[in-house]
Amino acid sequence: MIFGYRTSQCLYVVAKLGVPDRLTGGPRTAAELARDLGVQADPLYRVLRALAALGVFTQDASDRFGLTPLSERLTDAHPESLKYLTIFQGDAQYAAFGALLHSVRTGETAYDHLVGMGHFEYLAKHPEASAVFNAAMAEGARGWRTSPEFLRFPGKRLLVDVGGGRGQLMGEMLRANPRIRGILFDMPSGGAEASDHLTSLGLADRCDVVFGSMFESVPAGGDVYVMSRILHDWPDDKATAILANVRKAVARDGMLVLFESVLPRGSDPSPAKQSDLTMLVMTGGRERAEGEWRTLLEAAGFALTRVRRTGGRLDRIEATPA
Repeated sequence: MIFGYRTSQCLYVVAKLGVPDRLTGGPRTAAELARDLGVQADPLYRVLRALAALGVFTQDASDRFGLTPLSERLTDAHPESLKYLTIFQGDAQYAAFGALLHSVRTGETAYDHLVGMGHFEYLAKHPEASAVFNAAMAEGARGWRTSPEFLRFPGKRLLVDVGGGRGQLMGEMLRANPRIRGILFDMPSGGAEASDHLTSLGLADRCDVVFGSMFESVPAGGDVYVMSRILHDWPDDKATAILANVRKAVARDGMLVLFESVLPRGSDPSPAKQSDLTMLVMTGGRERAEGEWRTLLEAAGFALTRVRRTGGRLDRIEATPA
């Protein structure tokens, strides 16, 4: 655990440089790669050698490095690629966790302290960083997949995905509910790729993409509102403000569904306890236990009706207008 940062930074370096993509045609030496990438051969060799010892690359007697099933997942072409998740983790999150002590001492968000603004504010001003973040979130979402049964909304007509990003979850929900129409709502920086993605799935005619700030309002009239991994980004006051805007917009017979982690009690193991630290240093948000979700929902005019454990990292939290 103490030395884990060394491996994560080596993975970040090769993903950021695009080394695995350069190896799809076959093994190459560090000198050949360095010449193409405009970096120094000896340091690159040492990084690749360390990763080869961990099974990330192959290394033959001629010191040529090749792909393994692990490094193939750092290429753009792999259907289960983790390239941009690796870049995001090794860049923005690595820096923020380096200032974890600042957060513990002051209660301030480490990222804001380092950068001088909030993470989402920074993304809105830096399109390249936003594109990496969006791609990373899409890659990460594959690890949070749940059974189609948890994506079904019987009897509902209009689904509004608040903070829907590039539309990966929306696509899955539309497929699971053939009679539902959708509205994907996000900031321009978050939903920039949504139309293209939904078009590629053949679902663009069933879903409108609407841009705006959930802190101001959300599209009205939906009978099911979904937020996936949104509220954990925010402290209670801001999360309540978002929920209050959804409460104003939802139909009287509508429902709210949150796909979020529900923290277990005590020292029971949970990936969400690590994710909670990410929220601490990156956004000022938090993961929550069931009682905390209930209190948060009640403050915004909702009643928590059911928590459905999905067996994955995200649970389905259901609420109705109180």
